[in-house]
Amino acid sequence: MGRAVIQAAADVGVRLTLLDACYLYGGMNRHQLEPSQLRFSDGSPNAWAERVAGLENQHQANIGAAVHSVRAVDEAAIQIVAARAEGMPLHFHLSEQTAEYEECLAATALTPTGLMRRAGALGPNSTAVHATHLSGDDVSQLGTLGVAVCLCPTTERDLGDGIGPARALSSAGARLCLGSDSHAVIDVFEEARAVELDQRLLTGRRGGHAPDELLVAASSGGMQALHWDAGQLTVGRLADFISVSLDSSRFADADSRSLLSYVVYAASAADVRDVYIGGIQVVADGHHLRLGNVR
Repeated sequence: MGRAVIQAAADVGVRLTLLDACYLYGGMNRHQLEPSQLRFSDGSPNAWAERVAGLENQHQANIGAAVHSVRAVDEAAIQIVAARAEGMPLHFHLSEQTAEYEECLAATALTPTGLMRRAGALGPNSTAVHATHLSGDDVSQLGTLGVAVCLCPTTERDLGDGIGPARALSSAGARLCLGSDSHAVIDVFEEARAVELDQRLLTGRRGGHAPDELLVAASSGGMQALHWDAGQLTVGRLADFISVSLDSSRFADADSRSLLSYVVYAASAADVRDVYIGGIQVVADGHHLRLGNVR
């Protein structure tokens, strides 16, 4: 299936990082999988590693690894995945729900962040997805170790999982990026502004994240987490970028000084007009143009 996903991405000109997930259990303490979950599992971390070894980086596709979560992968298996993923992007769901946090603490006397650290899974190549329920020490560890944090606000909102300490994480040194996870919404602009707007609900204060910080999370922050040198139009970086139409009433009265704020706080996926991958235009005025590999 990994090869099929890589080929599908190449066929439509999408740059891809394939994060193959290790998934072994249905809960803490090696709770056995339900029949409906069996198709997600390799049965053991070694079987997972053997299968993933058959996937190779290509010019338009990076191969990474994922630990589903501390609920689905025990500490010994996390160590195996982390070792296999050395030098590769390693992603994992972290403290998405209060139940996960509390169950991990009860089972191991560690928070999910603490368990991931002890297993050797935290570092500058790691991305913690969600990171919603954290202690102050968790925030400090993620920042100190240079872990990226992938916030998925529309999904966290949709599932009622809570609002993570985005400002505290960023201030501690964690690199923020954005994801959609359950795909409740497919709109990176909505994810970006939700980081700030949800923090306002949580703290009662405005201005925790400036528009340019949110734009970095939506662009170069994500590319860095996926191990692509892109996200800014500078010499030597991959020319992956989009254009945004300003014709919508959402941009009424925008000028050069306010345009960035309008893009972050008002734009939607419907405003995207052109898409370039590796300098090659693959979408023009909302219509796909070109099939084939990107560079």
